[in-house]
Amino acid sequence: MPTAAGTGPSRRAVLAAVPVAGVGAFFLAGAGCTSSSGPTAPGRTAGPADIAAAAAAYEREAELLASYDAAISRHPGLAEMLRVVRAHHADHARDLAALGLPGVGATATTTPTAGSAPGTTASGSAGASADEPGGSVTDTPETQTATLTALAGLERAAAATHRAGCLSAGSGLAPLMASLCAAESAHAELVETAQAAVARR
Repeated sequence: MPTAAGTGPSRRAVLAAVPVAGVGAFFLAGAGCTSSSGPTAPGRTAGPADIAAAAAAYEREAELLASYDAAISRHPGLAEMLRVVRAHHADHARDLAALGLPGVGATATTTPTAGSAPGTTASGSAGASADEPGGSVTDTPETQTATLTALAGLERAAAATHRAGCLSAGSGLAPLMASLCAAESAHAELVETAQAAVARR
């Protein structure tokens, strides 16, 4: 992985290489969606745009981790699939934190257990229903559909954030931002496919 301040392909060239269709099958067919070698430390000349892009990306990953924790806790029937995607986001957060840029801190990235307490999200939409007493959600096809719809929306929003980061960051950081954009698009496709399957029950 190039450094945040290193040389590399142009940002638009990197984004152009990201497939638009079928990205879900491409990324989720393998063991994971992050680089096996991990990111390298950014150079000393990493600029404000790199720092802002990495910080925004990390914030999105932290939000997704909390959302998946909540969904896994409330929907045991979806837990197996959701844990796979959640693990990808934990990898993303670790890769971003490993860059060592200011404002990109650590968050809980351990795999939740079946009995873990529900997490919270920035909007509260992925794990809880406002009309349920105490935020309790029954694990039914209807509530699963609502949760998956919310998660897909968060994935799309994260992909948009990462795309913007790719366009604004230096050429060294742009490939990481582009790979995260593609990964979240893949996750959105997977979650939407699961949502459609649940809705047909």
